[in-house]
Amino acid sequence: MAGSICGRDAELATISEFVAGISGGAAALVLEGEAGVGKTTLWKRGVDETREHDVRVLEARPAESETALSFVAIGDLLDSVLDEALGSLPAPQRRALSRALLLDDAGPAPDPHAIGVALLNALRALAEREPLLVAVDDVQWLDPASAGALSYGVRRLREERVGVMLARRTPSEAALVSELRRSLPAARLTTIEVAPLDLAGLHRVVQEHLGTVLPRPVLREVHAASGGNPFYALEIVRALQRTGALVDAGQPLPVPESLRDLVHGRLLVLPPESRDFLLAVTAHAHPTVAVTEAASGVARRDGLAPALEAGVVELDGERIRFTHPLLAAGAYETADPDRRREIHTRLAELLEDPEASAWQLAASVSEPDEEVARTLENAAVLNAAKLLVDIETDLGRLDREV
Repeated sequence: MAGSICGRDAELATISEFVAGISGGAAALVLEGEAGVGKTTLWKRGVDETREHDVRVLEARPAESETALSFVAIGDLLDSVLDEALGSLPAPQRRALSRALLLDDAGPAPDPHAIGVALLNALRALAEREPLLVAVDDVQWLDPASAGALSYGVRRLREERVGVMLARRTPSEAALVSELRRSLPAARLTTIEVAPLDLAGLHRVVQEHLGTVLPRPVLREVHAASGGNPFYALEIVRALQRTGALVDAGQPLPVPESLRDLVHGRLLVLPPESRDFLLAVTAHAHPTVAVTEAASGVARRDGLAPALEAGVVELDGERIRFTHPLLAAGAYETADPDRRREIHTRLAELLEDPEASAWQLAASVSEPDEEVARTLENAAVLNAAKLLVDIETDLGRLDREV
């Protein structure tokens, strides 16, 4: 298994127990904590350990920019098993799910109830072949349509070999987590409160990630300033290393008090071309290298390479991911507002999905715009018309059945 996770023995034991029990019936595990405390690290470990137990993993890592889109997370979850999942469904459910995932634009917009039923039956069919884990990081960013379909499906699972593992940033709310707490028996839902690290745990984190052994007085200052939050602590030590600052015992750390300022400082040392490239990454829900190059006008070698070397982003195939959501937020916040609007305008032109394009168009303006408003209104009318046709189709089918 990958490198050790410092100071989390109890949490890791709970995750291992959850993974081992997936074959015994449906259950859920929720990891909760503040930004930077280590939820995603534990979530990743759970995913890796699950795969080692020959359990199939369906995973999604939604971003804040995706919340305005529909069924994005469902598409991510089913991406690796799409043909198998669709092939297991009756024709009406297969058509509904295909339309929701933009695989088929024929016919009316899918009914959310039909998508929930289709997802439930797809999970059941997959779990009959082998145990299954549905893993969602940053569940607070799930788009409402995906959250609704998952809520419908998961709360109806009983003996199926399906585990659900979610990571939620507090104090943000997550509709899926709230629904699971209302509907699942206590014995089937485990919550891990991911707390700040103690002094010894933080020492090991700094040593392992940065190869630095801090003098104990300095370590105490870092621990106090970070509140035991490992991400915050690492950014503080990086800032000290970057500036070459010396710290005397008992003296305040010569770094910004705000985590936001620390994150911004880490990004601002990157070349301007790389920061421009990262702006296009964070402005798009599913940033690939090709789309990001086209939107930013910055080549991969100039934009992506420095960010990869600095550990700000990582590659998953051709898809680009920030190594931490706070870095994504910082990349957007530090950009020039005019440049943000240019990037959103370019993405609106590049993206084929009408809903995604409309969202980018709305983000490209800073004040009321008649043309943008008309475009959004037309999109809303089109969606409403599709929904009406879908309702009429369902009513017609019910009449025939009666």
